[in-house]
Amino acid sequence: MQLLLNNISMKHSISAKNEVRQLRSKGLSLNAIFTKTQIPKTTIRSWIKDIKLSISQLNALKESTQKALQGGRIKKQALQKEARNKKQMELNNRAIIEIGRMTKRDIFITGVALYWAEGFKNKHEHRLGFCNSDSEMIKLYITWLKEILNIKNEDLIARLTLNESYKGKSNEIENYWSSRIGIPLFQFTKTFYQKTKWKKQYYNDNYHGVLRVHVKNSLDYLFLVRGWIEGMKSNVVK
Repeated sequence: MQLLLNNISMKHSISAKNEVRQLRSKGLSLNAIFTKTQIPKTTIRSWIKDIKLSISQLNALKESTQKALQGGRIKKQALQKEARNKKQMELNNRAIIEIGRMTKRDIFITGVALYWAEGFKNKHEHRLGFCNSDSEMIKLYITWLKEILNIKNEDLIARLTLNESYKGKSNEIENYWSSRIGIPLFQFTKTFYQKTKWKKQYYNDNYHGVLRVHVKNSLDYLFLVRGWIEGMKSNVVK
């Protein structure tokens, strides 16, 4: 091995060796010297192995190495994020195409499943009721009510539930919901405030509470929806 290193070293001039040693004496790293000279790292290592760096130079090399590693991690994370976002967009676009335009039958089944998951299930309930914090889901539920059960917009009653720390924003949040789902404010009942304190106190501008949507005089519809759910159970859940 030593003979091989000697043979490699003979291919380079004395001035090249002196340059390498001067660069090392200034505290440059092996990689930095290679970048400047393009001399093989094995040769550089053999030329500089006797050079002792000062504590300050060693610290500077350590700091430079840490910065390089950090930079490498950041670059890798950025590339991973870019690849993930690209894949997400591709799959999202494919999924939208696969769903296509929903038929009335699609909306019917979707609404039954939604009510099964998020509809009011109290056995003493006497009207259709649904709650969620996702305005898009509630919009889909309302579409289902109108297209499948022929419910009119004026028969919908909304009630907002908020944590009490958002009491000062209740009007603003009610306006948000009204504009999102198309139920006028006069069809909102008094907001309910949860008195439970959050363990971590924070303020989130994206917080809009939970909205409950009831349908007036809908006991017969409630019985019908419960029957649809039973029908779904008998066909799918074995």
